[in-house]
Amino acid sequence: MKSLFSSRRKPPVQIPTDTQDLFAHLPTELIILVLEQLNTSSDIISALHVCRNWRDILLSPEIWPSIADRLVPGLTTHIRERNCSVNLHAQAKVFQAALNLHHLYQSGLFSYARHHVVRVNDGSFTLSKQVSVESGGVHSLAEVPGLDPLSEELHVTHVRLYSHGRIAWWPEAWHLPYFAVVDDLRARVRRMFLFPGQAELRGEDRRRGWKTALGEKLFVLGQEDAGVCVWHLERDEMKFAELPGGFDRCVVDGERLLFIGRRNAEVWLWEWAGEQGVREIDVARDEPRYVPGPVRMGGQIVQGYPRPAPKLGLRFQDTDVKVDFILHPNDWRVIFVVTWDEADLVVSEFYEGCMRARMVCPREHLAYRGMVRSRTDNAVHYLRTDRCDGRGGYVLMTAWVGEEPMCDAGHRGSIVSVCFNVHTSEFSALVHHASYQRTPAAHLWDGLLAVRVAGEDQNGLKPVVALLKPCDADEGNEATSQPGNPMPVRLIKQPSNTITPVEGNMTFVSEDGEIRPRAQSLHGMAHAFEAGGDARQAGTDAMKAEWLSGDDKTLVYVAGRDYTVWMFGEDGIPKEKKEVRLWKERFKNAIASTGRGTRA
Repeated sequence: MKSLFSSRRKPPVQIPTDTQDLFAHLPTELIILVLEQLNTSSDIISALHVCRNWRDILLSPEIWPSIADRLVPGLTTHIRERNCSVNLHAQAKVFQAALNLHHLYQSGLFSYARHHVVRVNDGSFTLSKQVSVESGGVHSLAEVPGLDPLSEELHVTHVRLYSHGRIAWWPEAWHLPYFAVVDDLRARVRRMFLFPGQAELRGEDRRRGWKTALGEKLFVLGQEDAGVCVWHLERDEMKFAELPGGFDRCVVDGERLLFIGRRNAEVWLWEWAGEQGVREIDVARDEPRYVPGPVRMGGQIVQGYPRPAPKLGLRFQDTDVKVDFILHPNDWRVIFVVTWDEADLVVSEFYEGCMRARMVCPREHLAYRGMVRSRTDNAVHYLRTDRCDGRGGYVLMTAWVGEEPMCDAGHRGSIVSVCFNVHTSEFSALVHHASYQRTPAAHLWDGLLAVRVAGEDQNGLKPVVALLKPCDADEGNEATSQPGNPMPVRLIKQPSNTITPVEGNMTFVSEDGEIRPRAQSLHGMAHAFEAGGDARQAGTDAMKAEWLSGDDKTLVYVAGRDYTVWMFGEDGIPKEKKEVRLWKERFKNAIASTGRGTRA
């Protein structure tokens, strides 16, 4: 701080009485005192646009870390660990970009929205031919044996995975599980992959045991008897990984893969740039509850019906212990093993194959009470780690815990999300209030929980994605929405020059169904987005996968072969020439209005 004062100290001056800018003559110490009173991301973004002097002070190494920790806890640690090789000025720019994204997401200001129906013949994507045919790239649909592009409506099409702006889907998931499509939603580029050597296999041998995973850089497709193909989505290259056996779970982070063996819960690590091939980590040596044995993959099972969704977890078949894994986003030497045996929730940290720390969730912690209460939901809940913010936070499980109040606010109907931060090694829990019969397909990001509900307007029933605030956020301003109440919804319209997405109104509708019941009430709704598709069909088809996913730049709602995507920030603006100018104008207007002091 002393260096900041000395570098920016101004000599005493006589302030003119007729000046219109008194702040220009204030000493740096007083300006800092003024800026310390700003306590929202909107206020900080406004201050960054006041003048160059204020921006330089706010982005100085002495100031921005405290602002980051105050507004977005954990952001400073994440930025410094992810960008340790860059200079302090570059880290400040990363902070500014993260603050903009945080503000846009929390305010519901998407820069782009679009509804898709997946088709192999889709002119909105450009087919990439950078991956050679020998490496599994598909340059023409005629190269895929058994695929009839003219009979797409008869295909069993599954949209299965989302990661970092990409959607992975299977045009014919039942008969051709080894043929996959990965669409880049930002670059509008499509890559098609065909696992090599399938022409020699027949019948069930070609359909059995396929597993897949998608990350920021890698796409994985493998079978127990055929091995694993790993495609690098930035280099457009393919490598083949031979595993000692079949696997039931693959975790991806950067250029690293972690496989969980099906027969004995072996843990195998593989790196794209590594020369050692597959390495095994002996987790059972240090973690007493990790007893080697067969594992089974599963998701929520409600009243005997499995819920089709990509967020599946693992359990030990013999002990019924739930288990999952986290690859540290910044340190390639660190992995975390998460276990839940209905008595203790434990996260074990392994450094270069040896256990370094063991964190047990205290039984008086809200996270533990949420895990225990989830067992009363008449559903089987698995651990399934997924990022829940851009600061090292992972959600371990999200579960409906019944109508009885879960927090001091006393609201009935609670959804509890149990989280763990890899930087701080701390557990946390968020409670969102919505009255459901059972656990919904939900997605947690930056404290907001996205759930699918239904709205009705003059055109009929529409799917709506509602973002709920945690129960301790602006408690006095939260309201409960009941069926029949009007619900303000941000609609999907053509690009326009409006500062915010187009607003509309729908009537909140409660849908009843055996497989996918809808909310009877919503509490503390921050925003609601109109999704494309048919809400009634998505709610009644038991075999249609329905799920939500996303990150700091994207929110995705999937229902069968339909999906709707909302993008936040300038990176989300598509590269289509006809739309890019209007969408950029919308994004710049939203940020500019905040900079002028107007809360967007």
